[in-house]
Formats: sequence, structure tokens, C-alpha cells
Amino acid sequence: MTGYVPIAIEMARYNKWQNDKLYALVGDLPPGEATRDRGMFFSDMLATLDHMLMVERHLLDYIHGIEPDAFDANRRIETEFQPLRAARMAMDKKMIDICEAASPAWFDEVIVMPSGRRLPRSFWWAQLFNHATHHRSQVTSELTHMGVDYGNTDMPYNPLTQFDV
Repeated sequence: MTGYVPIAIEMARYNKWQNDKLYALVGDLPPGEATRDRGMFFSDMLATLDHMLMVERHLLDYIHGIEPDAFDANRRIETEFQPLRAARMAMDKKMIDICEAASPAWFDEVIVMPSGRRLPRSFWWAQLFNHATHHRSQVTSELTHMGVDYGNTDMPYNPLTQFDV
């Protein structure tokens, strides 16, 4: 395996590791803290986590050649924590499964945007993971302000890594 496949698998596993940690911490917060308006771009932690999932669903449709619904950054999937957590876990598994089954040629395939711009599928995977990291950092920043230690985010410490030899 070379190129996009191993790094896509690694990023999908990293994404799961970080999401598992984040959801465990948010799930342990006192009632109402995850939905308290903190002045975040999406108001609160739960809405931010929901936005991440919504964008991933949108991008996965796009990546698979399915015309996604019109994009609305504020569209919600789940408004309650436990159903959102279950949807998050299912999405993380789906992304790992897709990456583990993909070939380098699949990642090289070009997706043509409505604007006509042509970008390889690997670019969209990078966007998907970059977007998640961006919004996780917003939530972890709020947790830090609350005195909650989020822990390590460095890829070499991911217990799910495929590169242990």
C-alpha cells in the first residue's frame, strides 16, 4: 500500500480516536453544559458536533457521486446528545470501512464540482478530515476553558494506528 490509501486509513482511525475521546468528555459534562450558548460559531458544543457530522454526510455523498442536498451550514441532524453520539460512531465506522476498502485508483478519480473545477477524491477526503479537526478544536477549547483536560491529540499516540510494527 502506498500513497493515499494508508494515510486515508490513518486519518479515518485518528478521526475515530479523537471523536471517541471528545464525545466521552462531553457526555460526562453536567446536564445543560453541552447545549449552553458559549458564543461559538454554532452557539454550543452539541450544535458544533452536529455540524461536523452533517458536513461529513454532505461530503461523503459528494465523494460517492451522489448530488447532496443544498448545503446549509446550520442544518441539524440530531439535537440530543445520545442519538448524535450513536450517529457519530456509525459515521466513524463507515469512514474507516470506506478507506480500508478503497484502492489508490479510487482516490485518484476526479470529481467535477458544479463550478467545473476538477479535484481528485483524495482532496475531498483531506477536506473532510481537516473540517473535523477544525471544529473539534473549537469544542476542545471550550472544554479547556471549563478546566477539562482533553489529553493528547498527536497522531503517533493513536492506539488505533495501522503503523505499529
